[in-house]
Amino acid sequence: MFKANYDGAVFAESEEAGIGVIVRDSKGEVIAALAEKIPYPGSVEVLEALAARRAAKFVVELGLSAAEIEGDSEVVWRALKAADGAHSAWGVIIKDTMSIVGSLRTFSFSHTRRQGSCAAHALAKRAIVSFPLLVWMEYVPTDISHVVISDFPAS
Repeated sequence: MFKANYDGAVFAESEEAGIGVIVRDSKGEVIAALAEKIPYPGSVEVLEALAARRAAKFVVELGLSAAEIEGDSEVVWRALKAADGAHSAWGVIIKDTMSIVGSLRTFSFSHTRRQGSCAAHALAKRAIVSFPLLVWMEYVPTDISHVVISDFPAS
């Protein structure tokens, strides 16, 4: 089983946002990480839903068959758990995410407190210098490695 933590960050001055995803194996070792810059979607909830979808897509792109997808937005987590696409602003994103994880053998969604996704948040903030996407395999950028190490017990 693998765990994909995701988070979003807003860059208000440029009307952009960042998505960060970190995937770890069952021992907590980093499998892959990404930082992606996108246009600000208009709300934090939509950004978090987009981050969850990007995490699911990244897991599939990595060729994994089982994953726990974890973020710190309780409202998005509840929508994903219920497979509830009824939210007008981001329901289609939830439906799309469910379609993506449908190709996995096993998946689950979980919620963590804000402190539990420090590495994903650091990657999301780092996206401001990503144009438009940076991916790291089996490591993370050195400027955030201390966050990844300190984040390990919470993962």
